[in-house]
Amino acid sequence: MPPKTALHTSLPASPERRSRTRPRAGLTVVGREVDLVVNGRASGTAGADVVAAATAALRNAGARVRAHVTADPAELAAVVGAADDRRVVLAGGDGTVHALANLDVPLPVTALLPAGRANNIARALGIPVDWAAAARLAVRGRPAAVDALHVVTPQRSLFAVEGVSAGFHAGARHRYDGTNSADLAAGARALAAELRAFRPREVGLSVDGAPFFAGPAAQVFLSNLPYFGFGFHVDPVADPSDGRLEAIVMEAGTRRAIVGLLAAARDGRHLERAGVRWSSATRAQLERPVPLVADAEPLGVTTAQVTVAAGRLRLVAPEVRSTVSALRPRLVSAPEVQP
Repeated sequence: MPPKTALHTSLPASPERRSRTRPRAGLTVVGREVDLVVNGRASGTAGADVVAAATAALRNAGARVRAHVTADPAELAAVVGAADDRRVVLAGGDGTVHALANLDVPLPVTALLPAGRANNIARALGIPVDWAAAARLAVRGRPAAVDALHVVTPQRSLFAVEGVSAGFHAGARHRYDGTNSADLAAGARALAAELRAFRPREVGLSVDGAPFFAGPAAQVFLSNLPYFGFGFHVDPVADPSDGRLEAIVMEAGTRRAIVGLLAAARDGRHLERAGVRWSSATRAQLERPVPLVADAEPLGVTTAQVTVAAGRLRLVAPEVRSTVSALRPRLVSAPEVQP
């Protein structure tokens, strides 16, 4: 949008004045300079065709483009660290944003051309999957602060953007042997194997320093965004920029029960079901070792402390608005710890 100008009125110019008036020169629009980064390992990107398509979309939106293809976080860090005042545009999926959040360099304003299979982050923030629309947003849109989760285990420290999974889903992810998230056959094998071996796991969870749950549980999600995994709507009350997370515990003693709960979570219908409890918090502590995953990254069987890293990312989005449903007003205080 062009800058606003002051509204004013004046008398019509005289013929003499009109004759001295110079013709107006055409307006020159200076394109935004962007560093396009294509994740060569994302499930939806491959080869020069993707670079050409993304470059064309950004140029059509008015950008001057420098394209880079990266194969690992070190290459991504080199591009991001040298971006200076240029806007970084990532062509990739949720794993690409996860990699960005974990760089040890100052993080610039970043836009996204969704190119993964799930695209949970794009869906949560309202970023179009159509590249023409996404490119216009990337070039002309404004950044918004997006929180991440800081996950600390006895072995390591990292940031998660979507959330943290503990229990059944994490156990299945540890069994996954595909090269990227596009390998649905590998995902099905891992899920089936974990289901055959299913048993509730002993969970000790505190939120904001107070005990929240102790006992056998099938699954725990600590979420910052609404969607997790293959588009599961695990946190329908998530607000990506409120400085809080949701701790969600699912109790299930049988294979049929956990499948039913996960089926409900697919559509965000699980929070009010029997055996599910949740709370909003700024930090959570998993006090007993359980299989753990941060975004899609397996962390082993371990304990963890999870806190909100407010505004860790500055992502260009139509509007980081609250997705909180009518459920949140019914939130009650944390239940007593089970014996």
